[in-house]
Amino acid sequence: MLELREVFEMVTKQTEPDLDAWREQEQRHRRASRNRKLGAFAVAAGIGLVAVVVVIRAAGDGTGTQPGVQPTPVTVPEVDYLLDLETGEMTPLPTSIAGENDGDLDSYAVSPDGRTLAYSATGNEGNDQVFVADLDGTGIRQVTHEAGGATAPDWSPDGTKIAYVVGDGLSANVFVLDLATGTVTQATNESSGLWGPHFSPDGSSIVYSAPIPPVGWGIWIVPATGGRSRLLVGAGRVQPVGDSDLSPDGSQLAFVAEGSQEGTDIWIADADGSGLRPVARGHGEGLWAPKWSPDGTRLVYYREDSAPDVFVVDVTTGEGQRVADGAVASWLDDHTLIVDSGL
Repeated sequence: MLELREVFEMVTKQTEPDLDAWREQEQRHRRASRNRKLGAFAVAAGIGLVAVVVVIRAAGDGTGTQPGVQPTPVTVPEVDYLLDLETGEMTPLPTSIAGENDGDLDSYAVSPDGRTLAYSATGNEGNDQVFVADLDGTGIRQVTHEAGGATAPDWSPDGTKIAYVVGDGLSANVFVLDLATGTVTQATNESSGLWGPHFSPDGSSIVYSAPIPPVGWGIWIVPATGGRSRLLVGAGRVQPVGDSDLSPDGSQLAFVAEGSQEGTDIWIADADGSGLRPVARGHGEGLWAPKWSPDGTRLVYYREDSAPDVFVVDVTTGEGQRVADGAVASWLDDHTLIVDSGL
């Protein structure tokens, strides 16, 4: 089956990907993730929490091991959880939310007021749809009803709209839902794949990743109301290959780029695509899903592995820490992460 890395390589090498193989792989990944998560709930119900080892790392490349630091045993919930970066306290999310979120390709999106989560789960149509819920697990409602499914939600800065993706990894577009009126607007008009939409800080635009015809991958920006997309980063010495995110003040863009030894790195550029610099090197491993902290000083991302883990890196110093076990994370506030356990 095709993995994400193979699909990106096909794009950059002008090889035609097998669409059926991609869709089958994505479906298998989602089913496996959902089954593992349901199994974890059964285990958690019987034995509660499982002890694992978390190693804190700090280095200039964002992933290196700090000399002299020994593994510290901690207790980690086997479901998606909140992590307080100041105290290390881990609080499981309500199962009414965590039990439904697929958690394999999407992270939780936090509303601007920090009270509501948007996430994808199986809807009434039998496929993935976007749901919203209060942080305590109440007020759950399905807000999209797309025949092609809806994933990767992102809130507008004023909390009135949600952007999301309709389609799969090789044929998808960004749509915007007005929560008050239910009106849906198609923002992009892509003929191939698309990755992770994120609103600009003023809500006027959406940044996303998509191929650059006829070859390559790039970071694009499009008006939230729809229109012509403009390339921000791509077709240069740094090759984007995944998710991206604009800083809270709109001045910088964080994104995933091809690294050495078949890995991926986390890079930063100015909002106009200039000033490129790496902030975390994968050294042959995959680093994915960078997201800015609300104060714009740090990025959270995850390292793809058989046991994936979450890192936080200071964008000024390049010092990074491994902070959690998990597949992907989002900021609830400047000191709290919502961590997808990867189960």
